[in-house]
This record gives sequence, C-alpha cells and structure tokens, in this order.
Amino acid sequence: MDSCTYAACGDAISLYAESVEDSGLRTMTLVDNWTSPEQLRSVLYKAYLDEKLEGAVFVGDIPIPMIRKAHHLCSAFKMVEDPDDMFNTSVPSDRFYDDFGLEFDFIASQDTLGFSYFYYNLCGDGPQEISSDIYTGRIKPTFDGEQGYAQINAYLSKLVRIKSEHNVVDHIMSYTGSGSFSNSLVAWKDESVTLEEQFPDAFRSSDGARFYIFAMYPFPKDTLRKELARTDLDLALFHEHGVPDRQYVSDNPPVNGIGAYYEDARRRIRSQIATQLRYGHPEEETIAALKAKYDLDDSWFSDLHDPRTAKADSLYDLKTGIVLDDIHRWNPNPLVTIFDACYNADFREKDCVASSYIFGSGRSVVSLGNSVNVLQDKSSSDLLGLLSAGYSVGQYAMMTNILESHIIGDPTFSFTPSDSSVPAPDFHNGDCDYWLSVLENDVRTDVRGLALYKLHALGYEGLPQLLYEVYSESGEYMLRLQAMHLAAYYSGTNYKKILLAALDDPYEFIRRKAVYFAGRTGDPVFVESVARMYLRDYTSKRIRFNITSTAPFWGPAALPDAVEALIDSSSVYADKQAAKERLVRPLRDGMSISESVRKTFSSAENLQASRFYVSVLRNMPYPFLTDKVLEYMADSSLPIDLRVQLAEALGWYVRSDTREGIVERCRALLSAQGENMSPELKDELYKTVNRLEAYLR
Repeated sequence: MDSCTYAACGDAISLYAESVEDSGLRTMTLVDNWTSPEQLRSVLYKAYLDEKLEGAVFVGDIPIPMIRKAHHLCSAFKMVEDPDDMFNTSVPSDRFYDDFGLEFDFIASQDTLGFSYFYYNLCGDGPQEISSDIYTGRIKPTFDGEQGYAQINAYLSKLVRIKSEHNVVDHIMSYTGSGSFSNSLVAWKDESVTLEEQFPDAFRSSDGARFYIFAMYPFPKDTLRKELARTDLDLALFHEHGVPDRQYVSDNPPVNGIGAYYEDARRRIRSQIATQLRYGHPEEETIAALKAKYDLDDSWFSDLHDPRTAKADSLYDLKTGIVLDDIHRWNPNPLVTIFDACYNADFREKDCVASSYIFGSGRSVVSLGNSVNVLQDKSSSDLLGLLSAGYSVGQYAMMTNILESHIIGDPTFSFTPSDSSVPAPDFHNGDCDYWLSVLENDVRTDVRGLALYKLHALGYEGLPQLLYEVYSESGEYMLRLQAMHLAAYYSGTNYKKILLAALDDPYEFIRRKAVYFAGRTGDPVFVESVARMYLRDYTSKRIRFNITSTAPFWGPAALPDAVEALIDSSSVYADKQAAKERLVRPLRDGMSISESVRKTFSSAENLQASRFYVSVLRNMPYPFLTDKVLEYMADSSLPIDLRVQLAEALGWYVRSDTREGIVERCRALLSAQGENMSPELKDELYKTVNRLEAYLR
C-alpha cells in the first residue's frame, strides 16, 4: 500500500492481516510511496523467492501498468495501438505484478484522471502465455482523500467480519443479459448443468440456484435488484455487455398494439439520432438519412427537442441497465460477483461497477471482472468450482487469468467446503503422482480439472493420451471442456481425435468451440462432420455463426459442397432446391472476406494497397495463406512496418497445422538475418516463435 493509505488505515489493515493469518497464511506489509511498477514488482519477486509469497493485495494508490503489444494474451482486445491515445489503446493489467516470467520494455508514464499510469510493451524474447506465479487483487477507493480512506476502512472492517463466518456456496444466481450468446436459449440452457457440477450444494434446495435471462421480463432490472438484496446470496454471475459505469442487462422489450408500435419506433429513431450525434454526425444530415431510409415525414421528429421527451427517454433507458448510482443505492449482497462483461472492472477509472459492488454497505467483498473488452465466446466459469472446494478466489484466478481479468477486493477470500472431512488438495504440490491420484480419486469436477492443469504445468509426459481418455470417458461437461482446452497445446493425433468427438458433444459450448478450433487447423478431415453438424445444429445460433465464419478455413468450396451433397442424399427435404438456397447459400456468401484476403495476398502491390486485410488474419488466420504471409514477411523490399505486421499475423496461427513450418522458417530467418534485422521485426519474430512453440509440446 502507499504510505498515506497506511497512515490513515493502519489499524484496519492490521486487523485484515490477522484475518488472513487465521486462514493459515503468513502476512507481510509493504508500505512505500511507490514510484513505478518495476519498483513494486522487484519487491514482490524477491518475496516470492525468499518468502514463498503466495499472493498480494494492492491497497490504495498503487501504480497501474498499461500493457501494449500483447493482444494475444487478451481474449478479444485488438484495438489499434494509437501512440497519441495510449490510455484508451492499452490494457491495464496486474499480470505485470503476478506473472514474473513475462518481460516488458518501459515506454512512458502519464498522469491521467489523477492517477499515474505506466506504459510497457511485452517483449518478444520472453514467454508469450500467462502463467501467474502469485495471485493479486486491488482495493482501490473510488473517492480521493479522507473519503477514500473511509471507504477502505469500512470495506476492511466488513471483510474481516465476513471472513470469520463459515459460508458454504449453497446460494447462487446467474443472469444472462440481452445480446449474450446471440440470445441463444440453446447456449443458455447448459449453465444449469455446469453449475450443478461445480456447486452441488446450491442444487439441494428450491432456492439454492436461480437462473434468469433478459427475455423473462420486459424490464428485469427490478428482479435483479431484489436478487442482489438477498443476504444469503453467495455467488452472482452476470453474462452481459458492459462499460465501466454500466451493466447492460436488457434491451427494448417487445410491444403490442399499433399505438405502442408507433411510440416504440419513434423512441428507437431518437436513439439512432443520439448515437449518430455522439459520433459527430450533424443532426440535419442524420435526420435526412433516416427519412430517406424509412420513408418518414416530419411528424416522426416533432418532439425531438422537447425536454419532456428527453426525460422520458432517459428514464426508459435507465430501466434497461444497472448504473453506478443504482449500485450505490442498492448496496449489493453477493459475497462474490463475477462480471462476464467488458470493462466492468476497469480500475483505470475513478469508479467502476466492480469497485462499487464491494465498497457498498452490503455483504459483497469480491468482484471478478475485466478491465477492457472481453470475448463473448469464452467459458467464464472454467474451474469455478474450486471455490466450493475451499480454494481462495486468488488461487482460482491464478488458473484462469487472462491479461484483462482482475480481482477487485480480497484475493484471499474463500468459502467453506460443505464437507470439512474432504480437504482441498495441496494447491502447491509439485509432484505428478500426487495430481494423478487426485484425478483418479477426487469426486469434485473442478478439483480433477485442476489436477489436469497441474499435470500440464509440471510437464507430465503422458498427458496427451490422458486428456484423450478423460474426454472420452468423463460424463462431466466441465471436465471434458478442460481436457479439450489443454489438448490444444500438444502435437500428435489426440487433439484432433478429441475435436472430432467434440463436434457431437452434448454440451453446446464444447460443440461451438470444437468447430472453431477444427477450422483453425485447416485439416479437411473435419469437413464431413462439420457439414452434418451444420444441418443438425442449425437452430443453435452460436454454432451456426461459428460454422459460417469458420467455413473459409477449408477453402471456398469444401464445406458448402459437403452440405449440398448431404442435402442431395437426404430424404428429409421435400424441396431440396429451397433447402440449398436457405442452408448452402449463406455458406457460399460467407466466403467474401476470405476471398478478399486471398486477392490481397496475390501480389505485393495489392498487399501494400490493402493492409487492412493483414489485420484480418488476427481473427481469421487462414492456413492456405501461410506460405504467402511468410514470403512477404521475408521480402526485404517491402516496408518494414508491413513486414512487422505480417510477422505479428503469423503469431495467430497457434492452432494451424502449418504452425510448425512457420516456426522453422521464422527461426531460419532470424538465424540468417538476425544481426542486421530491424529491432521491431526481430522482436515480433521472436514473439511469434514463442507463441507457436507453446502449442507444439
């Protein structure tokens, strides 16, 4: 903590330290006027080596590292790194402090919003995957000065009281907001299965587990207010869209009746105008465009500047989201809240959703969320069941960290296992035989998932075959998911065998990700199975989206032709031509981007004229373009910044069958030209090699 915070909150900090020691951990208090992240990182690293430091909590004004050139460590963040707007184009991340293997180059420091921010590039010649050595959390007040110190004192007092209780995870609530999972009920329904695997105690009473989705109510906000007021709520999960100061919980609800249709349409038109004005478009031009698009007359805009209309629209909008003022009034009670959303834990800001939850007078003590935007198609509950086994929030987070994920609050907080006679396995044990025994004998799903991750980290040689056996034999959704995740890091045939089986897995998320991963390999062995999956799972929105966007990875015709052949040979479709129009045409139309990229890479002239399509490879690393990307990247006649961009694009081929060849050719280029190569290109090539080699174990 900083010295001013310690002077104002020392007594509360001492009581908190005692509560941590009551859980069996030793504590040390580090107080300084921290002038840079490097200063604190070196102290933490020394404590890790000398004192076996397990974790750290940052209280008060602790320097904020802002990370650049590390998009591959994020789930979704790929914003252009504008040097004139480093604040908004960097990722605030405490991986700087808790992963000692990552290496960084300092760029600059800036004072913004009253805090000091320190900007770093991730180095290419160090590790390119996150493997946190300790866990971290932040207790950063949302007010300055005395008000901020009062917040910290009140929070720590509440925390010490709650840590002395014995809370089993037997009451949970999950909410899925508008736009999450493409509003797919097929994707939503499986969470009741996965959470029962992870928190079985919550499924032993009528009110132990509650599941909500935005479509259940016109405006679900008030229902959520009542849920967050429950004093028995242990864990709340929000799957939603978000910004630092808002949870987007619902959209405009459907309306009935001609009058209601008309008023709803006018409100949506006003909303479109407001959006365009925020983007700097003139009002007159916006109105003219809307008139032309929808054939509207002036009556649609007659009350556009009426203060009563503006007030009504504002109140209507507030009914669709939870904002900071709501949280400050509600004082939420879930002990732990998980925000599967963008920006809700953006601790760059003075205040954010995650911080407001824990600093209220309610029982909330821990928030887990993201400091920037986050991928929708990711599993937000991997290994979450470790909490029900008695592991701390920090230990759980260590196993699932991405660059943007953070703990706001106490990382040492833990729940009480329902059966005290079954202790949690030793988190720090470094023996493969120990974790093999846990995998074989423990009945808790995510404890066995933890065993797989520990075996992976310890380099257990038999893991690829073991992962295949676990996937093939396990009846548990979450354990099969972890086996599929880990298998990607290994060469050999087991990964593809798992993916082929996963295309028909009962868990929608496994099927959804399996088709995504299968496409990235570029292997045509998957085409027939994916074609059958497309017809079978067509009503599953997220699966259909992933198949349509993945189809180009096998070339322009492979998957559409396979689907067409299945329709031709089927007796299900009465009108086969209509079926092809409805089912095959979207696949063929979906080839437009890949064909534009292919055309761009057909010549150096096209490539230099259309650099946007190089950036497309970050999301769509088409295997059939590997040789072209390598060719142009090695071409010394091309601009160096373009070659660096191409080298970076190659780093996204982590799941491609071409990744081993990419590593060989990048290493050959480094060996032949390394001494005379530009530092930027050299760094990016090392980064790409290290990224791909992590998936070639």
